[in-house]
Amino acid sequence: MSPKQRIISLFQGKKVDQIPWAAYSFLLPRGEVERKLREKGCALIVGKSVYDIELSKIEVVERQIWENNEKIYLRIYRTPKGEVSEKIKIGPYKSEWKKEHLIKKPKDYEIVKFIIENTIFHKNYEDFLKTEEDLGEDGIVYAVQPYIERCPFQKLLIDFAGAERTFMDLYDNPSLVEDFLNCLEEKDEESAEIIKDFPAKVVFWLVDNITSDLTPPKFFSKYCLPFYKKYFPLFHENGKVCMVHLDGKLNALKNLIKNTDIDVVSSFTLPGQGGDLSLEEARKVWPNKVIVANVPAFLCFKEEKEIEEYFKNLFESKAARKNFMIEISEDLPPKFWKKPLSILAKAIKEYGSLSL
Repeated sequence: MSPKQRIISLFQGKKVDQIPWAAYSFLLPRGEVERKLREKGCALIVGKSVYDIELSKIEVVERQIWENNEKIYLRIYRTPKGEVSEKIKIGPYKSEWKKEHLIKKPKDYEIVKFIIENTIFHKNYEDFLKTEEDLGEDGIVYAVQPYIERCPFQKLLIDFAGAERTFMDLYDNPSLVEDFLNCLEEKDEESAEIIKDFPAKVVFWLVDNITSDLTPPKFFSKYCLPFYKKYFPLFHENGKVCMVHLDGKLNALKNLIKNTDIDVVSSFTLPGQGGDLSLEEARKVWPNKVIVANVPAFLCFKEEKEIEEYFKNLFESKAARKNFMIEISEDLPPKFWKKPLSILAKAIKEYGSLSL
């Protein structure tokens, strides 16, 4: 089977010849080692939007500054309601890390709300289909939603305000937060229509980055579950697979996740990496969901024998023999990624074979 066939078959509940493995394309540096990994079956995962974004009535200014000997991008949004700014650090794999969020005070909600309301989506299926054609059998392309790539609460928590500001405002001025979340929900409806009508049977990818530390059961039930219940059945009707990036502590949320229409739990954090739910327990609670585990970064600092033993035990475990995949979906230390991934390729061949 090709790398693409393995993943698609897995997501469709069909048998595969070996445990699929993959990497977000931007987390696998191009070169000799990357080429060898792909020749040994590593699939590429490429996120591609099905619409373009226009910021109407908004001026965006971006410049580089240096803080604490780090290059930071300062992005300023100027609107008729006022201006807001954010500071972003670009990681070694081009990941964006917010050093300073757009919403710093209550007044900023109104300005960011204006930006959201004046964001226009332009349907663009052609770029997605061309990316899929170019990638061929080397992997899969996920449909992502730039700007509305998370459910509203997670978008506020991670991208717009940060945890401290979000929880302070939920306590001090909940109506302000709820009004802002409603604004995001209206944009979600526009985005969902574009995703729903996309003619291909694609994987819908929600990058919620859930961890119970910051999204405990109370908030998960109030803000995340209604979003999943509203949209996922709609996408299922149109033949799409629904995947959510759940990369934190999930033990407190496991039974709530069980009753969702999530097909694929992506970037599952294994114990030792910071997760608090074992793969075995997750499999008991979610017997029919595909679990896609993230390659633990701590392996980069282990000896070769320890890494081999880790993957051997993982792939031979009963929980990994069905509805399971492993992927590079979080940043690995740039200087140390080659050794564990080379051992992973070898371990997949030796211990990852499945009977069709």
